[in-house]
Amino acid sequence: MGIDEDFVSSNSLSFIESLSRSYGREDIPLKINDSLADRKRKEHLRIYVIALCFASVILSLVLCILAFIFASLRHSPATFAFAADCVLDLLSSFIVIWRYFGSPYRLGSYNREYKACISLGVLFMVAGVGVIIEGIYFLLVKDIPKWYSVLIILAAVGSIVCFIVGFAKYVLGKKLNSEALYLDAFNSVLSGLFALVIIISDVVYLKNKSIWYLDPLLSVVLSVGMLALGFRTIIMQCRHGEYDSAET
Repeated sequence: MGIDEDFVSSNSLSFIESLSRSYGREDIPLKINDSLADRKRKEHLRIYVIALCFASVILSLVLCILAFIFASLRHSPATFAFAADCVLDLLSSFIVIWRYFGSPYRLGSYNREYKACISLGVLFMVAGVGVIIEGIYFLLVKDIPKWYSVLIILAAVGSIVCFIVGFAKYVLGKKLNSEALYLDAFNSVLSGLFALVIIISDVVYLKNKSIWYLDPLLSVVLSVGMLALGFRTIIMQCRHGEYDSAET
């Protein structure tokens, strides 16, 4: 006995329309035929993502306050970049929370994923440009960063914690196949790298006073990568948006 394809198609469309009316168009899931076990597993992952991002917000807030204080005292582009990236990490975590907060159907929302990735791409570009300008300025005026031993401890702790949080976000992003979580994970790792730049530049400077430029130079290099990633993210998401519109 055959199945009427028109009947199945019309039922599927009516089901999607009912979801759209109940949850809003942006909350329609990517897969409406997941098994109950898959739905429960993804719902647990969604809760883990929100909890991890809330923890990341608190961590980033503490680190950015301390980093901005030392950046003003130290005159260091790397410390400024670390502080700026902590602010960026805080904002990107808020964006991911917005992406996954609310209805469980938002777990697979095309629209929310697209908006989150575009927002993250813009933030990456703005932060990258700001840090590049700061680094070039310090290179031109030859403003040598001041050394603070307590900053090394802060940078070491911040680097380790940022790497751990970034890895956790990456694992969850891989399980949920979420580009927004991948970008947020990259940003947390980038904060850890900026913290490492502080440590490396200080150690090198203490051994050789003539290599004062390592701090701003490495900051500019990392920021160029951040800027390129932000630009690539916006271009790729715009292309995906065009494909999705064409398919729809």
